[in-house]
Parts: sequence; structure tokens; C-alpha cells
Amino acid sequence: MDMEKLLLKNSKQRMKRVAPSVFSNQVKFLSHISYHKSDKEQIEEAEQSVSKQKSKKKKIWNAIFFVLNLVVVAGILAYQLTNENISSFSELSNLKFYFLPVLFGVFALIMVLDSYRTNCFLKKTGSRSRPYLCFKMCAIGKYYDNITPMSAGGEPSQIFYMSHRGLDASSSISVPMARYVLSQMSWIIVGIVAVIFIAITGVMDLSVVLIIGFVGFLVNFFMLSVSLLLSMSKKVGNTLVVKVLRLLQKIHIIKNYEKQYERVMKVVEGYQKTMKTYAKNKWFFLYTLLISISIYVLTYTMPYLIYLMLGGTDYTLWGTMLIFSVMIDLGASIIPLPGGTGMNEISFTVVFSALFPEGTVFWALLFWRFMTYYIYILQGVFIVIYDYSYGNKKYRWLEKKWQLEKESNLFQEEQIRKYKREQKKRKNLEK
Repeated sequence: MDMEKLLLKNSKQRMKRVAPSVFSNQVKFLSHISYHKSDKEQIEEAEQSVSKQKSKKKKIWNAIFFVLNLVVVAGILAYQLTNENISSFSELSNLKFYFLPVLFGVFALIMVLDSYRTNCFLKKTGSRSRPYLCFKMCAIGKYYDNITPMSAGGEPSQIFYMSHRGLDASSSISVPMARYVLSQMSWIIVGIVAVIFIAITGVMDLSVVLIIGFVGFLVNFFMLSVSLLLSMSKKVGNTLVVKVLRLLQKIHIIKNYEKQYERVMKVVEGYQKTMKTYAKNKWFFLYTLLISISIYVLTYTMPYLIYLMLGGTDYTLWGTMLIFSVMIDLGASIIPLPGGTGMNEISFTVVFSALFPEGTVFWALLFWRFMTYYIYILQGVFIVIYDYSYGNKKYRWLEKKWQLEKESNLFQEEQIRKYKREQKKRKNLEK
């Protein structure tokens, strides 16, 4: 152990003297040791992140953001009441209530597909199938995504949840990471299709919403491209990270180069491990990618279903409304408020006001925000309460049960081995 510490100390000193892309043989020899330490550190960081979210200060901020979202909706209502005619709920005579179960069915299908995809990633790590755990993990991730700025709380909360449900550190990190990577890739693929469709057909007029949507697409496309580039090659990843960090250091954006380098390389290693684990089987990769794309298509179909529910009769609008929904989501992604507060509501009102039947766009906004935002928060709150009151106790009981079953199996195997040894001795004595 002392030799190991000495080698790591020497390797760190060498990294300060030479470009970090040039590693000594000692560092390569100890890469598997440092990687496990990285797993442990990531688990600890996830625990710290979740602890911060549970702090009193964070809860107050989350409540403020939630109220802010409601204020924005109320502001849009007040604006429409003074400038437009809004149909009262009793006046919505053409409301087709049978589309309401369809909307909830689509939401349920999204959660089923997300949970199934996550369970596929879990089985790929060699763990047993745990669909209910995967559902809860996805729901917890959605909940924290929707209450934290820039959706920053989803992955740490999922890593924390998985690690506290009996999974090893490696699986707890790789499964949420794989889910995140595939989601980002499929989101950008859908975004590319939307941008190309708009460029060819001109279906969306030049507006602030379209411009912000394009900006959101470019930002997310750049982020994903850099992440994939870093994950494909360790050599390229190291070189690129070194050059960027050196540049940022020169222009005084970062101060501690070594600390930032280690932090960035942890993320790079996470991407590399994820891509290596899940991309070995191309068919598996394409299969899960298609599931991820399907989840986004279903999500962006919500406005069209709401349009039909509110009396819309133009059945050819599905593709157009889906494209509009993609651009709204891309634009809201660069707003540093939970759930893209403000941008989502305003964009929806601006973009869809001409498509929905007269006086119904506000009701459409309420239904849409509930089905794509508030419902995930309610679902997450329900699971948090369930775990606090019953789920955690149930898991502790199951953990003891599994431990006893394991000990019982080991005892049974030992007895069988003992019986075979005694039987062999008797045969030898008989001879």
C-alpha cells in the first residue's frame, strides 16, 4: 500500500511537469486502482449533491422556483384575458374527454419505455433484472431534473438511489450515465431532423422562439459532440482537455489547472467506460437508441393529442406540431431555471396560438405543462413519500432476506461438498 501511494504521488508530480496527455507506465499500471477510487468519489459526490437538495436552503429555492412557474402561468392568463378571448371551461363544448385517458396512457408508456431501457442497461452490467427499481430510479431522476436549474440534479440523484439499493459502485454510475448519454444522443437526432425539416419546408416562421430554439440546438449539439469525441479516444480526449484547459488558464477563467484537469477527466472516463460497456454490441446500442428516440417522439406528440382533445380537426398537423414542440424544448434547455420556467410557457403560447381552436390555447398550455412537467414532480413526490414511509423499510427487509438466502445457499453447497468428501473416503476404505 505504501508503494502504491508513492507511485501515485510520483505520477502526480510528473503530471505537473509534463503535458497530462503523456502518462508514465506507473500511472498506466495503477489505472485500475485509481478508477475504483474514481467510482467511490463519484458516489460520494452524488451523495453530497442529494444532501444539498434535501437541505432547507435548497427546499426553499425549489419552492420559490415552483411558485415562479405558477406566477408565469398566471401572468400569461392575465395577458390573454385582457388581449384575447379565452373560452371558459364550460364553453369548451367540443372537448373530447376520451383523449384524456390517451394522454395519461402516453405518459405511462413513456415511463414504461424509460424503465425498460434502464433495466436493459442494468442487465448489461451483469446485474439481475430489477424493473421496479429502474422505474423508481427514472421517476426520481425526472423529479430532480424538473426541480433543479439546468436539470443538474437528475443523474446524481439516480446514482445515489442505485447505490443505496444494493448495486455496486460501477453499476450505480454506469447505468444512469448510459441512460443520460443515449437520451442526449436521441434528443440531438430528433433535433437534427426538426432543423432540417424547418430548413427545407419553412414550416416555422422566423421568430424569437425559432432563433432561441436554433441556439439551444447548437449549444446542445456542441456539448454532445465534445462529449462523444472525448469518449471515443483517450488520447484525443486527453489532448483536447489539456489544450482547452491551458487556454482557459491563460485567459484567467480557471486558476487551478491540475484540479480542473482531474475533474474533467473523471467525466471523460465515465463516458469512455459507458461507451465501451454498452457499444460493444451494436444491435443493443441501436435498439436502446431507438427506444430513446421513441420516448422523445411520444413526449413531443402531447400537444397534438391536446389539440385533438380541445376540438381540433386537422389530422395532418401531427408532424408540424411535433417539430414545433422540439424547437420549444431546445430553446427552453438554455434557460437556467427548473423546467425552463417562462420560456416554455411563452414559447408554447406564441407558437401554438394560431393552431389551436380560438380561445383554447391557454387551456392547452395548462394541459401540456401538467403532462410534461407537473406530473413528473407529483410522481417523484409520491415515490419519495412512499420510500420514506414504507419502501426503505421493505428494502432493508429484502436485503436481510437475500443475505439469508445467500448464506443458506453457501451452507447447502458446503454440505454437498462435505457429503461428497465423506462418500469418497468411504469408497476408498471399501477398496
